[in-house]
Amino acid sequence: MAGAHRQPPRRRAAVSPARRWLPRAVSVSLVVVFVLTGLVLSDLRAPSDSSDSSTTDVPVVPAVAERATVAVQETATEVSTRRVQKHAVKLIERRERIQRRAQARAARLEKERREARRLKKLQSTPFTFTIGSFNVLGSQHSTKGGQKPSYPSASVRTPRAASLARSHGVHILGTQELQEDQLNGLTAQTGMKAYPGYAWGAAETDNSILYDPAVFDFVSGDSFHITFMGRSRPQAVLRLKHKKTQRELYVVNAHPSAGGGKYAAERAAGHHTIAAKVRELRATGLPVLLTGDMNDREQFYCRVVATTDLTASNGGGTGCAPPPQPMPVDWVVGAGVSWSNYHRDTTPVDQKTSDHFFISATATVD
Repeated sequence: MAGAHRQPPRRRAAVSPARRWLPRAVSVSLVVVFVLTGLVLSDLRAPSDSSDSSTTDVPVVPAVAERATVAVQETATEVSTRRVQKHAVKLIERRERIQRRAQARAARLEKERREARRLKKLQSTPFTFTIGSFNVLGSQHSTKGGQKPSYPSASVRTPRAASLARSHGVHILGTQELQEDQLNGLTAQTGMKAYPGYAWGAAETDNSILYDPAVFDFVSGDSFHITFMGRSRPQAVLRLKHKKTQRELYVVNAHPSAGGGKYAAERAAGHHTIAAKVRELRATGLPVLLTGDMNDREQFYCRVVATTDLTASNGGGTGCAPPPQPMPVDWVVGAGVSWSNYHRDTTPVDQKTSDHFFISATATVD
């Protein structure tokens, strides 16, 4: 009829798994019943072999019905058994997956525990290394018109500096006035790595710390600033990890101002800033090594060493009690270490390799 409204098609309700397989089982059972019923009816219609027409066979319908019922039950049981077996297999597989995950987790935890025990043992293992400090005399100073024109050029002096580093056997070397060409030469000829190197740009390689990559791994690098000759300059802070023991330490390298007047005030302020940085780093519990051309002797000791837990590789007492003379302006001091084999090498000045001595000492981290 025109204008009649059509009923929207009905949506099929979701059917559960149980309701899907049950009709199949019933259908199979009905087929069995129909087949058996057909057989029964055939038997009923067949002529009797008995000569006595008045004698009838025992009704077979109840027996057939019983067999049909058993067939239905067996079919349902078989379907149910298959479902139970399939579910059991899934449960076994799930249990095995859980067991494998648990075993993997237990193995991982055991590996982590073994590694933690190993690291804990290493953290208490002492180690020894050699650390030095050397103001290489910047390459610009020995050019014509420089402050040291009588000194050989940097191309001559840099191989000598590398030879000094090798002869002292330093694993860590704080450098000052290290220019780009000298940085390239020292790292190439010693095999040492440098921080910051070029990380702060080619104009800020002066206060680089060199280290032996066969002994130490780089962990991180940082800086703090002091005023050097009227200009704020970054000073290197390097965190290293000793390869063999996995123990870490800090190395600080600094170069405060030289001279009197306002430069003396800058130097004093730089010393106080260095001491504050040492105290900050020591709060981590790690050893701290400090190298540098401090442009001072007694005053550096009293401002920096005496106000921290640093000790000087060349001696000195508690409080403002500097080491005995001769005392250079170049220092190697540290906290959390003990010292031996202090060496003040005067040959660089004698041979005009630099206008500073090469300082080295053996540090032991207990």
